[in-house]
Amino acid sequence: MMWRIGMQFDHIKVIGVVGAGTMASGIAERFAEAGYKVIQYNRSSEGIERSQNLIRLNQKTLIKNGVLTMEQAQLALDKIETTTNIKDLSSVDFISESIVEKIEDKQELFKKIDKVCRSDAILTTNTSGLSITQIGSVVSNQKRFVGMHWWNPPHIMPLVEVIKGDNSADEACQVTIELCQKVGKSPVLVKKDIPGFIGNRIQYALIRETLYLIQAGIASPEDLDAVIKMGPGARWALFGPIEIADMQGLDIVNFINDYLLKELSDADKSPDFLQDKVAAGELGIKTGKGFYEYSAEKMSRLFESRDRKLLEIFKLQQD
Repeated sequence: MMWRIGMQFDHIKVIGVVGAGTMASGIAERFAEAGYKVIQYNRSSEGIERSQNLIRLNQKTLIKNGVLTMEQAQLALDKIETTTNIKDLSSVDFISESIVEKIEDKQELFKKIDKVCRSDAILTTNTSGLSITQIGSVVSNQKRFVGMHWWNPPHIMPLVEVIKGDNSADEACQVTIELCQKVGKSPVLVKKDIPGFIGNRIQYALIRETLYLIQAGIASPEDLDAVIKMGPGARWALFGPIEIADMQGLDIVNFINDYLLKELSDADKSPDFLQDKVAAGELGIKTGKGFYEYSAEKMSRLFESRDRKLLEIFKLQQD
């Protein structure tokens, strides 16, 4: 018998958020700030405590920038119920999972969620590019399983990619899109389950070329960052690549494609110098050194500046 979705958008009242890291915390926060009751599950109480502290830190930024009042922040916190018992997810209408980016771990978790949650609840996984179809293959009813890729930081970034797995029902995707809109996000539908979806495929095409230019000695990391921030990146904050192509002229785009595309990097793995950095533990901000060095004070200023500037950009986009 063909399955028909039982959960309609306006029936969704309780959101289950699984995980307690940066993404799960921001997602729980956004749902709560939009008025939904949230049940946040994590295996450890220590993770839950860190998540609650992160949410409060996120809210301080929003309050400081006039996006949220102190009263609204507290109301949202009051709507988040935390638990270390997965059975407490039995009453939720919609699941948003954000644990480690490993297919096996996500599959093991969804085997448990599938047994606990109601049969009409929609199940979503937050991943940067793993196969939605493969993750959802362990769910008894794969039609209710959808990809839902939030962008970091999730309490600020508007974009959410809604990914249709090979077995996802159109109705489940549509409800997910409507829910994103309800909480103030800008969802796009990824019609096919392709690695990296849309945003990361475009982003990593740029990163691949950037790393090639460093490896080839053509430019320094500092100058490459400056080129993007002061050149195309400034336009990308306001216009997409297709809009820019129309502005530029498709004849010009076609002409440049003919001579430039064959010159671009086609590398299918990370360059040696990047692998060496990873092996040396130079992982970026998380270890205090990557391409640049970061003190605790510099990290704090960087995140504060990032969030403030992103909020300003998104205000401009609404004009």
